[in-house]
Amino acid sequence: MAAPMAAPVQSSLSPFAARLLGSERAQAAIALRTLLSESSLPSPLWPRFVDERPGLLSAIWVDGDWEPPLGQLFVALCIAHGQLLVDGLAALKLATAAPQVGFATSSVTALGELQRLCDKTAIRVAATSPSFPSDPARELAKDAGAVWVVDPLTVAQVGALIARRPPLALCSVVGAVQQPQVLDLAVEGVTSPAWTPRELVRRCLGSTSAAWVALCGGALTGQPWGADEPLPSDVSHLLILPADHELLTRRRLLRDPTLRITNACLGCELCSAYCPESLSPHREMQALALHKPLSQHLSSACSGCGACSVMCPAGLLPAALFVDPRLVRPLLLPQRHHPTPPPSSVRIPIELALRRLGLSDFGPD
Repeated sequence: MAAPMAAPVQSSLSPFAARLLGSERAQAAIALRTLLSESSLPSPLWPRFVDERPGLLSAIWVDGDWEPPLGQLFVALCIAHGQLLVDGLAALKLATAAPQVGFATSSVTALGELQRLCDKTAIRVAATSPSFPSDPARELAKDAGAVWVVDPLTVAQVGALIARRPPLALCSVVGAVQQPQVLDLAVEGVTSPAWTPRELVRRCLGSTSAAWVALCGGALTGQPWGADEPLPSDVSHLLILPADHELLTRRRLLRDPTLRITNACLGCELCSAYCPESLSPHREMQALALHKPLSQHLSSACSGCGACSVMCPAGLLPAALFVDPRLVRPLLLPQRHHPTPPPSSVRIPIELALRRLGLSDFGPD
């Protein structure tokens, strides 16, 4: 389903939300909305329907499996910054007058931490299946209405704002490194340090490969990044791969997309069959082969999850072509909502996704 347009944070509440919250909590919600609107958090923060259609929002789910394959950020957030996650989600519940909020993840470690943190609160903690791409709205939403799926890093940043703490600067460094880990890039006394992939690899005790390449943003939509090139200030995922890795070879073959698609695309439509947004990536690939631009619908609706790239039997990477290479960004879920339950999409076991991307050797034991 297409991701809905979203609107900047509004400091005012609808009459419906004000009645639902009551006088005292409504005033607190207005103050919170004002704080969010004046912060450096991304704007818009929540989907447009939250304010334009009061009462439609039925739940907010924080998707702990939103990361690219191999990502470790959510577990690190739960262990080191769990209270910020809880406080951030409680704040979003109040600001949007959401009747239900919760965390969803397939990680046993994260579930244990969240159950401890959310004990005796109104926040739900739900286990989801280890599949790709994740979609708690389809797995867990039982009530009529709309669901907002939000990434945990945004929720933790809201928690940091409420606690009057500096914004978090965390980066998951995984793949061909001696010690995969989540690094805190906020160095005391240093303003906006220009971290490079080489420095982050060094902090992970070096690479397991003599020659390596960094993908900024993850395996599926991340961009190759020079070893000594300063990373974006908001980088949250860095995948290190051996220079001869099959995924990099597949990317190099896409330097001439027209020729590659013309010679390799089988027209099987598997990419479209596995698209969780019910788009038609195979048609977009055919358009690229004919030097035609991508459709506006794809640009607004594609979540960048990369399921199309995982399942392509020809080794093409549609998701990498659909993301503007000039816009390096972490892989985030769109701010989706589902007013009516959508048809069940075909999803991929995470072990299969890692195997098809050649990443099984870097996964957890």
